[in-house]
Amino acid sequence: MFKPIFFILLLVLSTPTMADCSYNGGVYPEGTVMGPYVCAGNQWIGR
Repeated sequence: MFKPIFFILLLVLSTPTMADCSYNGGVYPEGTVMGPYVCAGNQWIGR
């Protein structure tokens, strides 16, 4: 019983960090707009 709960908790806590983008030493959440770029899917995409 403990292992499935631990695995689900680990997956839930690690998912938000996979969606972040980094720029100039900083980490920004998905949806952040920086000039002509938007953080989407762990990368900066031009608008």
